[in-house]
Amino acid sequence: MRRRLPLSVLLGLGVALAMILPAAGGAAAWWAVDAHQRADLDRRADRAAALIARRTPSAFIDQALARDLGALDVEAELMVKTTNEVADPVGPAAAADAKLAAVKREYAAGQRDKPTPMTAKLEALLRTQPDGKQVLQRAFVQRSVPGADLFLAKPGRSARVAGAGIAALGFLALVLAAGYALLRRWVVRPLSRISADIEQVAGGEATVAPVASRAREVADIGAALNGMADELRAALAERDAADEQRRFLVTAIAHDLRTPLFTLRGSLEAIEQGIGDTDHLKRAQDKATLLDGLVDDLFTYSRLEYAGPQLTCEPLDAIELARDAAQTVDPRIVVVTPAPVRFDGDRAALLRVLVNLLDNAVRHSRDRVELAVLDDGDFVAFVVTDDGPGIDPDDLPHLFEPLFRVDRTRNSVTGGAGLGLAIVDRLTAAHGGTVAVETAPGGGARFTVRCARSGAAGPRIYARPARSSMKPG
Repeated sequence: MRRRLPLSVLLGLGVALAMILPAAGGAAAWWAVDAHQRADLDRRADRAAALIARRTPSAFIDQALARDLGALDVEAELMVKTTNEVADPVGPAAAADAKLAAVKREYAAGQRDKPTPMTAKLEALLRTQPDGKQVLQRAFVQRSVPGADLFLAKPGRSARVAGAGIAALGFLALVLAAGYALLRRWVVRPLSRISADIEQVAGGEATVAPVASRAREVADIGAALNGMADELRAALAERDAADEQRRFLVTAIAHDLRTPLFTLRGSLEAIEQGIGDTDHLKRAQDKATLLDGLVDDLFTYSRLEYAGPQLTCEPLDAIELARDAAQTVDPRIVVVTPAPVRFDGDRAALLRVLVNLLDNAVRHSRDRVELAVLDDGDFVAFVVTDDGPGIDPDDLPHLFEPLFRVDRTRNSVTGGAGLGLAIVDRLTAAHGGTVAVETAPGGGARFTVRCARSGAAGPRIYARPARSSMKPG
């Protein structure tokens, strides 16, 4: 995973680079131009020395040599002494004597200027300027070569300043271009995508692509948007599941109420017309009892699902609670108990849990239903076992879903509305407990409810668990 930095740090680095790189580039350009100028001085000095070395020995600078030195922007002074306004020849060479004689004749005839051992510009500077030597030191670089002193004009600062300025501007432009590209890549483009994703989410599309950025704040915004989109997708999925569950609830309840109501109405009409007998009356009472149970289950489930129960925890005797539940459903239920077990809980809610489990076991058992109370350390367990046909493994994951029934025909003889186990699950969860189901070793089903033995007395609000998507059979 790439390391992300705060946007303030990235901007600080950008500003620092915008200051350091142009300064470093300007300094490098200044040094490069200065090195080039020094190399040019050396080259000009070498060429001037070569010109002086190739001349015929003489004590003066003739016109040809002055022209060549001027082309190199070099002033020179020959290191010789002069007499009678004409320099003595250097060395005894005959060619120098002949050249001197010719120069004397031309000078005497007025055909040329007075011969001099230095260039005209250098001679004029020394003759006309009172501080000529100081001017030479400031404006020229002196180099000594065999037979002469060379004075080379110092290079101006303007070239170095121009080079440094151009280099600094170039580096600054490069830094700005790189900063723009990175800012666009790490900030502008991700923010533009986030803005588009927000509009997409606002339009109802909850799927957004992840946004990558080196800027921590931008990456955090992208992550927050992705998290929000995930939560929105989950909420939409839960809403769809709730809508599906609500539709199925209406359909299933209409089916579960219609059959007993039809039978009840028929029995009452027969009694009203005087053709009914004791069987009709008993059938009407049974259907009325069934309807009462269905309505009670609906009311209890709705309260648990949408409002949550108010539980009042109090010290309870687990054995006494188990016996009361067995007597409520069927006195023939076998209650297996150890030594007295006490725990904290809401008596009415836990009694409803055990009654629902025992009622379900009685409907599906053949001969025997057993309720065992177990001391499980910090927990107390209620185990309901029957000797019925058991539960299909494919149905086990769905037993606690609202309105789920193993009997797909939803026959009122074999069960209620399919809300009993859903109520058991929610009331047990409200106590911080768990309920599990498995196939008993000898066949049949085994439901185990585990509740903590200690709990705070007083009202407790039920936190509704996340709904599972219901798959009606």
